[in-house]
Amino acid sequence: MKKNILLVDDESSLRRSLYLSLTQEGYFIEPCENGINAIRKLELYEQNNKHFNTIVLDIKLPDIDGIKLGKIFKSKYPDSHIIFITGYSDNINLYEIQDFTDTRLLEKPFSTKDLAEKIEELNMVKNISATLPMIGDTPFIAAKAESETKIKTFSAYVLLKIKKDADFFEIYRQLYSDKDVLYCDATKGDYDIFLLVQSVSYEGCKEICDKKFKTIEGIRELEYYEISNPILDNGVSRIINDAGKLLSSAESYSPKRDFHNVVCSYILVEVEREKLDNVFTTLYFDDNVVHCDYTDSKYSMFLLVRGTQFSEIDDLLKNKIAILDGVLKVREYPIITIFEM
Repeated sequence: MKKNILLVDDESSLRRSLYLSLTQEGYFIEPCENGINAIRKLELYEQNNKHFNTIVLDIKLPDIDGIKLGKIFKSKYPDSHIIFITGYSDNINLYEIQDFTDTRLLEKPFSTKDLAEKIEELNMVKNISATLPMIGDTPFIAAKAESETKIKTFSAYVLLKIKKDADFFEIYRQLYSDKDVLYCDATKGDYDIFLLVQSVSYEGCKEICDKKFKTIEGIRELEYYEISNPILDNGVSRIINDAGKLLSSAESYSPKRDFHNVVCSYILVEVEREKLDNVFTTLYFDDNVVHCDYTDSKYSMFLLVRGTQFSEIDDLLKNKIAILDGVLKVREYPIITIFEM
């Protein structure tokens, strides 16, 4: 039986070389230059009842982190084997991919024969449940998935400007300790405080805002933005929804954030609507992005990003976010650490 291979790598010369040589070996190869196109190809093939036996996936893609993408693919298409390829093996933490089953790691440069051998190794596995996952030649025991029932919640951002003569610390303390406030962050810029509120409905979020925050003396201005699901290409949207089960999403916030030894900023992004698919997906999977939320407002996206220092966040903003096709404007609001409650 001819084996179907999805090849995802941004090096055009490597894609062409592997495509030609593996095709001659009897494989069917579907090449993709980035993660977003790979998502669309997988969904398109599945909709037409075609299946990829193996996904050859570069860890360092220009748009999406390859390991994150591999986790999504493996969760959504558990029967597909994954071969990670990389030219940066020294920078890879193997424990990041210890949850994978039937996986190999292949270091660049490699030959067509090397790749074909890995493909055949994986396809010879008959009993998946009885086989330890392999990364290179090293076995790993996959972590057990934990399932839990979650109550659906709705979220909204509330951005506050505080009067100059107001008691900022008292207002911050009051908001920080409010039971309906999940996050309360003091920020630099023309907004003084970012809040994330949650409720069982959008009406509940709005009621919290109107009855609690608007009545606090000292608040000069308040802006309210509901978090919703963006309308994306069907294939991309399904992958994003599935990713929410594994990665951070608007419905999976944790009240406790471990930002030890890191700094954080909120970044508000204005995006052309017709370019939202690519921009949202690229930033959703970025390694520095903790949360990527869509709002149906002048700010298409609210990002919470982290870095080892603010210069790293500035580089992300300047060299990745701002230059994405479709991004109109970005605004950064660094988070200030006030005190630990």
